[in-house]
Amino acid sequence: MNDLAKKRILIVDDSFIMRRLVRELVEGDPDFEVVDTAEDGRMALQKVRSCKPDLVLLDIEMPEMSGLETLRRLGLRSKSKIVILSSLGGAGTAETAEALRLGAAAVLEKPSGAISLDLQARKGHEIVRTMRSVLDLPIPEDVQAATKGDASAPNGEQLAGGAQTALFDAVLNGLGTGVLVFSGTGRLRVSNAAALHLLGRDDTAPGELTLEALFDDYNEGILADLRGVLATGDALGPELTDFALPDGAWRPLRLAASRLNSGDGETQILVLLEDATREKEMKTILSRTLSETVATQVLAGQSLNLGGTMQETSILFSDIRSFTTLSEELGAAGIVETLNEYFSFMEDVIKESGGVIDKYIGDAVMALFGVPARLGQDHDRAVQAALAMLAALDVLNKDRARRGHRPINIGIGISTGQVIAGNIGSPTRSNYTVIGDAVNLAARIESLTKHYGTGIMICGETLRRLERPVTTRLIDRVEVKGQSTETALYQVFRPETPLNQIWLDTYARGFQSYCDGNWSKALTWMEEALALMPDDKAAVLIADRCRALLAASPDTWTGVWAYHS
Repeated sequence: MNDLAKKRILIVDDSFIMRRLVRELVEGDPDFEVVDTAEDGRMALQKVRSCKPDLVLLDIEMPEMSGLETLRRLGLRSKSKIVILSSLGGAGTAETAEALRLGAAAVLEKPSGAISLDLQARKGHEIVRTMRSVLDLPIPEDVQAATKGDASAPNGEQLAGGAQTALFDAVLNGLGTGVLVFSGTGRLRVSNAAALHLLGRDDTAPGELTLEALFDDYNEGILADLRGVLATGDALGPELTDFALPDGAWRPLRLAASRLNSGDGETQILVLLEDATREKEMKTILSRTLSETVATQVLAGQSLNLGGTMQETSILFSDIRSFTTLSEELGAAGIVETLNEYFSFMEDVIKESGGVIDKYIGDAVMALFGVPARLGQDHDRAVQAALAMLAALDVLNKDRARRGHRPINIGIGISTGQVIAGNIGSPTRSNYTVIGDAVNLAARIESLTKHYGTGIMICGETLRRLERPVTTRLIDRVEVKGQSTETALYQVFRPETPLNQIWLDTYARGFQSYCDGNWSKALTWMEEALALMPDDKAAVLIADRCRALLAASPDTWTGVWAYHS
């Protein structure tokens, strides 16, 4: 049969070793071509659609989506023949009956044991013979002869426990994943070079190692977990763990374990190890700007829409007041030390609130809530982060006062709206960020906090999105530079701030009169508000506007004040 007429085979199994070995035996038949492999049912469904195999060799036990569920879905849309490789038993089992009912052409029992060379012997010939039969191909005499002696063929346990073949050694030691198989008593039966290296045992003869010897001292917690797998049969992991090496160093590992029951009733445990150093380093790098939750999602491969999407988010800008004066007093080295200390405080608070630090701009911080991943109540998280930033600043300033340094004061502005989020930049340097009117508005609101003497101001859209109540007052209605629509500005009060309700009501009445164009009445209310709270810069600002408007009334008045800078 020429290459164009070869039957196309897709191999689906969650075991890398099994995929590798099955591929070897399938490609040993000149009439078969392995077009691809898949490690789970979901991936298999995608690859069936793209490569259109003639036959799928499908494992029955897989994570995410079982072989039976995959078979059911394939039967609805694919013409591929399906041969099930079952580790749950052969003919007569409920799983076999269900697989045949769902349209499987045949159900074969997978070889017993963790890594069984029986696959190359009796089972290998059986699989090939079944595949050829299902695809209506003639069965060669050598395959027929090999399958006649099934009863006398050695089983997988005998081969795995005896001299390993060159192919077995090559496959096992070619893996980057560490593989260990222990007997029920803890004796090491199978190992590869990767496993011994990951555990810091490169120079130790495998025959000298046991479960207790490998997982001792500071690794006793891992040993207890593995003993639990042997006792209960419940699989472990994959999970991230820190392994204490013999020399005292630590190595991050991703570890998984499962119990194996061989054909003769012996219990074994399979342990798989992967080096997680790079993963941990990436998590450390990501967590410097992302919250722990978002960093974990990124590393888990979840879709975070980094390619460019329109999303609703809340944007927080904060800035240090009188930074130029502070810089002149402290000098270059002093200001760098101060900024690093200040940013360390603010970063902890923002990350704890589920925010993502987009960038530092001089002495300013830009943070995002709701991108790249939604955590729920993201707008509330932004406001709570702002309140927590002021609380953290109190702690920092108390320490600065003890050292004889002047306090740091900041303003915080928050807006909410639709933004374009994605990786933006040149082909050689890009950054995940957001752009849009809501970003510009947050920066403008932050810059206005100094005019009103407020610590935190938010826009009306942010207030409408809040689910968690906070104390606010409507402080102004403005049109900022770069915006063509009005923005309602609200001051957010800290929970511990003592508030005079009469002062708040007086300001509200004065501001409503100001918006209605009754500037004389508004001025009276604002003067009363100032009598109650002399430090209210917002009341001073509105009072000054009223005097200016009384002196030169505009042709039209909407109650919206336009800022042009």
